[in-house]
Amino acid sequence: MVKHPPIGTDTLVGDILRRYPALREKVAELFGPDCLSCKSNLHETVAYTSWHKGLDPEAVVRTLNDALKKSR
Repeated sequence: MVKHPPIGTDTLVGDILRRYPALREKVAELFGPDCLSCKSNLHETVAYTSWHKGLDPEAVVRTLNDALKKSR
């Protein structure tokens, strides 16, 4: 059985902020500080937000999951 990382490209940015408060700084670093308080983060996935910011979604997911491992 393959274990999938907790954060994927289809994960909502708002869910990351709610479930993993330790990642707030990393989300701000990747997507900008405005992303923390933007109501759109409740509806936008990592893939969409990455595309919108000109980032590679797979690289963002790796970065977030790595930061999550280090925070535990």
